[in-house]
Amino acid sequence: MKPQGLRLLAATAAILLSALGVFTATASSVIPLDLNQITASAQHVVHVRCTGNEVQPDPAVGAVTVTTFVVLDRAKGTGTSTFTVRQAGGELNGLAVDYHVPKFAVGGEYVLFMPPPSKWGLASPVGLSQGAFSVVQGKDGKEVGNGSDFAMLLASTDSAAVPPKLAARLKRAPQERGRADLTDFMTLVRAKAATK
Repeated sequence: MKPQGLRLLAATAAILLSALGVFTATASSVIPLDLNQITASAQHVVHVRCTGNEVQPDPAVGAVTVTTFVVLDRAKGTGTSTFTVRQAGGELNGLAVDYHVPKFAVGGEYVLFMPPPSKWGLASPVGLSQGAFSVVQGKDGKEVGNGSDFAMLLASTDSAAVPPKLAARLKRAPQERGRADLTDFMTLVRAKAATK
């Protein structure tokens, strides 16, 4: 199919899917979730490193981005040493389709809270960016964060269940509570996953 024909097909599919209500969710309409809700909604919680992104044509949504990861740690769910995420959107043959789903950089580390795939085999992290935590090097080791204040993420968590280093961080100013120690975070998530 010629690029012009593909663009016309993708535009027609987007208009049709929009009319059917497929695109009703936007980033501004995502309800804020706490860590209990994010964990409970996830089928898998995995600490991963991104190994690749490939955009493929898809008859339902026009294009999908298939992201592959190597699993470094698993807090919830079972599976192999690799993990694959298929999300709606991507750039294919010069046509970009953006559903405002999280994007992952090759080589980057993340902790992903993933729901079961849809009937189309697609899944994005729980609450979109709320369920995609970036892992970065902190001054005392690896830290994790999703852009939210951990005091808000842990608002419904029993303070006795919060690991000591994370509890100390929660006493800091709001701008200093956006990240947590990766080991403490995974320990907390494992405990939450075990009680669900």
